[in-house]
Amino acid sequence: MKLLSPLVLVTALVVDHVVAAPQTTWKRQNPTPGQTPDVNYFSTLTASPNLKWVSCYNDLYQCAQLEVLLNYDKPTGSKVQLALVKLPAKKTAKYEGSLFLQVGLGTSATNLVLIAGGLFQTPTLEGWDIIGWDVRGVGSTRPLLTCFPDEAARKAYEGSAPKVLGDPSIPLGQNIQENFDHYKVLAKACKSRSGDFLPYIDTPNNARDLKTIIKAIGGKGKFAFWGYQYATLIGETYAGLYPNDLDYLILDGVVQGENAYGFGDTRPSSIQDAEKAFNVFFTSCAKAGNATCPFHEATPELIKARYQKLEQALIAKPVPVPGIGEFNYGFLHGIISFAVTDPNDLYPFLAGVMAEAESGTAGPNIYGALGAPLDPLPSAGTGGSFEYQVAIQALDADPYKINGPKDFEPFLKSVLRKSPAVAGVSVGSIQLRNAAWKVPAAVNFNGDGFFDVRTRATVLLVGNTADPYTPLQNAKSMSRKFRNSRVLTVNAVGYSSDCRVKVVASYLNDGVLPARDAVCQQDDPPFGVPLGNL
Repeated sequence: MKLLSPLVLVTALVVDHVVAAPQTTWKRQNPTPGQTPDVNYFSTLTASPNLKWVSCYNDLYQCAQLEVLLNYDKPTGSKVQLALVKLPAKKTAKYEGSLFLQVGLGTSATNLVLIAGGLFQTPTLEGWDIIGWDVRGVGSTRPLLTCFPDEAARKAYEGSAPKVLGDPSIPLGQNIQENFDHYKVLAKACKSRSGDFLPYIDTPNNARDLKTIIKAIGGKGKFAFWGYQYATLIGETYAGLYPNDLDYLILDGVVQGENAYGFGDTRPSSIQDAEKAFNVFFTSCAKAGNATCPFHEATPELIKARYQKLEQALIAKPVPVPGIGEFNYGFLHGIISFAVTDPNDLYPFLAGVMAEAESGTAGPNIYGALGAPLDPLPSAGTGGSFEYQVAIQALDADPYKINGPKDFEPFLKSVLRKSPAVAGVSVGSIQLRNAAWKVPAAVNFNGDGFFDVRTRATVLLVGNTADPYTPLQNAKSMSRKFRNSRVLTVNAVGYSSDCRVKVVASYLNDGVLPARDAVCQQDDPPFGVPLGNL
């Protein structure tokens, strides 16, 4: 199985669209088998302020619950029980230290290590303990962020969702107001059920938790953090708070920290490469042929025109999906917004969805899509992931940037111009959720100038040339902040590419950084069609 980015890997495993591929560049040698996470396992452990590892999951892993302060300014106050999973370093390898993997936005890092830790460790990182902890409010960490009394209430909220932002079938002002009102319901529900805990689950507190974890582990070995996508903000914040602590810091798919703590990382520039990523669908499908791309036409332009015709057809007449509901314009864009994160595996699936929608008859692809955790409201899984996505981005952002629907309309128009394919279900919905949230963090963290530091570790920032939501420009921008840093450019679409793993392994094991202006190439492009330079 190829090594996807953690976010893509875990999500893809959930929706069962991972495509197995041979490893052609380096050979894996008997990685520790992945395990099926047990949502009840951590309830059997006793949390402690001292880190007490116990063997778990067939004695292949070690688990712990670490007690940390809810509010670091109140040493005698309430506590949080952090769930941790460690895949120990191989005894046959030279011991290096602790490597923390983190994804963010509601993805359980303990599940990540259980499912895929062995794929990261073998063969290139066998000297490292691979550790994941579930951040506040997520997975097996307690308290768990909850906004609904039960799954039935949650599904009722999902079922009441209005048309996706930017849906041209209704007036824009009405579209915005209906979504704003919908998000206010969620904010009220979260405050009602998790209000005492809610202001303390922001990224700065997650960074302080990492400090507590490292202190609890003690002085043995080195410490490294590998953060993906929104979790890069944890790494950035940690480096700003504790610039001399980490031996290695990898920020992979970089969030622009000052924006995240200001406007919410939802500026039009944050999706500047989204259309580039989506356009690869048209170019690759045209080159691939009908055998591998069921939405094939002779040229990219013809495929795009066919897609635009499909959009209009779904506005006029959604496709009925017996037993579920209907497949409409909003669901199409929700699937696109997901597919652009992992085109290598999901563009063939997207082509199948489009072909079925065009025929007017739902088949296995549409049924699979509507049963999968896609926007606008993915499934909670084991940790209230959607509610957490809403909460963490709203808590991190400056609450005074957008105050309501009237302020929001010019912003929505600007991001829809930047990326008609994904803006409504990505940065558009995030910013409107932030405006509706009205539950401030305990401390409004100001990121202006905070990241202008020189870290002891050379920071390795990784960016893909066609990353839809964390563009390469973010990595370059943050590299100018972290004066001791290096950028690796990956000529790839979406989030994943194996070539970064080899570079990271050289950095962690040997301290070798990529050359300045280094570029590595995507190993497995969509439909198997070479990308060229993106």
